[in-house]
Amino acid sequence: MPQGGDSGQPWDTGQTAGEPGQQWQSSTSSQGGMPGQGGVPGQGGMPGQGASGQGGASGQGVPGQASRGAQAQSWTSDPQGQQYGYPSERAAGPPPAGPMQARPISPVNEIETRVTGRRVVQYIIDYVITAVVASFIMWVFDRSTGATNAILLLIGAVLSAAWYFWYWVYRPYRANGQSFGMQLLGLRIISKDGRPASMIQLFIRGILLIVDTLIWGLVGFITIILSRYRQRVGDHAAKTLVVRARVQPMPAQREYADAGQAGYR
Repeated sequence: MPQGGDSGQPWDTGQTAGEPGQQWQSSTSSQGGMPGQGGVPGQGGMPGQGASGQGGASGQGVPGQASRGAQAQSWTSDPQGQQYGYPSERAAGPPPAGPMQARPISPVNEIETRVTGRRVVQYIIDYVITAVVASFIMWVFDRSTGATNAILLLIGAVLSAAWYFWYWVYRPYRANGQSFGMQLLGLRIISKDGRPASMIQLFIRGILLIVDTLIWGLVGFITIILSRYRQRVGDHAAKTLVVRARVQPMPAQREYADAGQAGYR
């Protein structure tokens, strides 16, 4: 029969068989050393810590709880404290701005300048009107020969230039930025910064019609279709836009005071 203090007692049997309490003491006393000491594999921050050995008995506690905790720890930090699994706050930042996210160079909506087809018809109407009147003036003063004819032709040329100035500059300036053709097609000339076009802008724009009408108007047409705000050469030089007539000129905002110096054309 087993007597007091004999190895057959249950508490003595548990100690010799590797009681969980004694293993816990052994593992806790050896945690200050290298990973894996104390007979418990995986200590020191490695995945699977205490999944099968800690506790000394299978099924004790919640199955897999320790391994899941160790895996979460291994995903959040390594032994040196570096972050893994989730991007750090320093790495997260605003996405780089694309071309279309740049600041516009005019307060006018670009959609209001998509009137290329109407502009082609408008220019045909305006050119027919101006050409007919200018031709009539020159015909009237071409009535003699010699020096007299030269003087009359000079007068006719001056009057024709005055007619062009009135039609392309003064009349649009007084008529809310519209020529006769623009009134028919529902178009208007405004400044690029949103204000009404000035007389100087309209004058520069009118002079550069000489360039835009080269090669039967192809220079101006190609410039328009390649421009962000559908501007011909004269519009680029004068900083003007041709928009739908419903767009009302407005005072320029401060952020567009230097419109055209940066961004797209």
